[in-house]
Amino acid sequence: MLAALAVGGVVTVLAGAPSAGADAMAADPATPRLVVVGAPGLSWSDLEGGELPALDALAEQGALGSLTVRAVRSRACAVDGWLTLSAGRRAADLPGPCREPLAVVDGSVPRWAEYVSAAGSESYDAHPGTLGGGVTASGSCVETVGPGAAIAGAEASGQVTTHSANLPASFRCPVVIVDGGTLPPSGAARTAALARLDDLVGRVRSADPVADVVVAGVGDGVSAVRPRAIVAAGPSFGRGLLTSASTRQPGVAQLQDLTATALTRAGASDAAVTGRPLTVSSTGSGSLVAGRVGFETRAATLRALSPQLTLWLAVAFALWAAAVTLLWWRRAPLPDAVPAWLRAVGVALAATPVSTFVVNLVPWWRAGAPAMAFLGGLAVVVGLLTAAALWAGGRRPLGALRLVAVATLVVLAGDVLTGSRLQLGAAFGQNPVVGGRFYGLGNTSFALYGLAVLVVVGWVAASGASRRRAALLALVVLVAALGIEALPSLGADFGGPPGLLLGGLLVIASAAGVRLTRGRVLVAVLGAGALAAVVALLDWLRPAPSRTHLGEFVESVFSGEAGAVVGRKLAQNVTNLGSPPLLVIALATVVLGAAGWRLGWRPLTDGAVVLRGASVMAVVAFLANDSGLVIPAFVAVVLAPLLVAAGPQGELPPHHRDVGDVRRRRHEGAGGRRLRTRRFS
Repeated sequence: MLAALAVGGVVTVLAGAPSAGADAMAADPATPRLVVVGAPGLSWSDLEGGELPALDALAEQGALGSLTVRAVRSRACAVDGWLTLSAGRRAADLPGPCREPLAVVDGSVPRWAEYVSAAGSESYDAHPGTLGGGVTASGSCVETVGPGAAIAGAEASGQVTTHSANLPASFRCPVVIVDGGTLPPSGAARTAALARLDDLVGRVRSADPVADVVVAGVGDGVSAVRPRAIVAAGPSFGRGLLTSASTRQPGVAQLQDLTATALTRAGASDAAVTGRPLTVSSTGSGSLVAGRVGFETRAATLRALSPQLTLWLAVAFALWAAAVTLLWWRRAPLPDAVPAWLRAVGVALAATPVSTFVVNLVPWWRAGAPAMAFLGGLAVVVGLLTAAALWAGGRRPLGALRLVAVATLVVLAGDVLTGSRLQLGAAFGQNPVVGGRFYGLGNTSFALYGLAVLVVVGWVAASGASRRRAALLALVVLVAALGIEALPSLGADFGGPPGLLLGGLLVIASAAGVRLTRGRVLVAVLGAGALAAVVALLDWLRPAPSRTHLGEFVESVFSGEAGAVVGRKLAQNVTNLGSPPLLVIALATVVLGAAGWRLGWRPLTDGAVVLRGASVMAVVAFLANDSGLVIPAFVAVVLAPLLVAAGPQGELPPHHRDVGDVRRRRHEGAGGRRLRTRRFS
């Protein structure tokens, strides 16, 4: 019954949700020509000096954005970027050092067969030539200038029909792609290359003064990996921030969005690509260029810090777990076997993940030393949240757990409801360099959010004089939380809802005293599967430009591409299993749990209910996602220290009482006082 009500409630919320969408630029004879100038390596920090007149004018007049150019590997070489633009999906050259594009020979792109083979060997279903072939099939043409542009505009055969080695005096096609050259990594060579690019942009605007001109860093090239710069000016692009339906983030776009923009400009369909046409959002406040430079700094800083922060957290958690295990073993599981300082350390560890999102409320990336500013801000937030949690824990045994859960729920649910700005470019959030997700709840965010939901649901279910009313109220909370997580326009999560639903139902049933039978478990499992299917199907029923990755997966099922998608996710899951920090957290959790069980340590009753629900959620989410141990590990990092801080149940299991009594008397003798056991639930 609970499962049916929960699924029905979520479906009702989903069915009533508004569709999010973006207006694509319609193909029209009066539509201005689109000229794309690509310069792998171009970043906003190159454009903040005011010494490039043509590019500066473009930035002053048009729309700006940060471009995700991730292809197949961590660095998008110049060829990778041009191939991704050609395919409208992630594509790359053969593995190895970056190779520069070669000049067109007899109307054909050199190495084309290698490019096609490399794309086919990956699981992104990329087909180089999609852009050129789509425009040609619509009765139009793509004009290319330079070797990189030829890769982007070639047809599926590798042929380029309208090509020039140098910029012509005028253009012939409605879509023009120009190779602006790959920027050197630094120094005088980069400065000179930027000057040549600026001169090229000036000549492009002179060749067609009424064209829409887009200048973009189509790849990392040999420059430092980070979001690249994109600026668009012309009749179709007013002043503001570039975005697309694929990112839903003002000021953020994907390289594949350029492919979709070019296809729709020529009147062709963009259904075969993963990008969506570029649009312009509101300007916001302050300098747009400074804002993009700040976003670039934020993303680059956290890309460098995130692996270190994960490692530090894993090592600290392992040391904390080892210390707790040792004390349990030496002192027996008495309520005060873990000293106050060690409990405080554990609470600080549990408070760290959500604090990495909160610190983004402060623009630390504007500081002269952004990495130090971030770490300093993080320390302050962790300290404040830890102090509040310890205060709450002093008033109620589960006070620390519940306070951290409420804080997490407020931060993450509030962020999702307001556009996921805190999670985009967060240490444990969405990475705009990787571009796996730009909105909603990612895997780490789900682990924190899901656990917080279970704690709050359990708290509500255990409150009140009437079990039935408390259970119904807890069910309402669970349905609302599932709606925030599953709605395509909000959390847009496919793999999380089944686990959260099952874990939440288990928590409610346990708190309400409902006996679990095979039939009830089966109904709950089927309900969770139905929920995931309904969410994905409702998303698929929306217009293609408005779909999230949920609807795209349904489309892949119908188009026969689901096998490749599932295979890629399974491969990613296996790869993530080998993450050393996550393995350290998993091993420390197993040792801590085994020691606690062997020595008779049991969490407080309400804490045990949450532990069971969180275990179910973590296991199901592990199986349904491509994140490996990410979700179980982060659930453990938060839940284990907070349960230990709350202390154990007041009674030991019968088969442990003798040894417990012996060790209790030994401990009393050493301390000269009688210790009272706590019996709180």
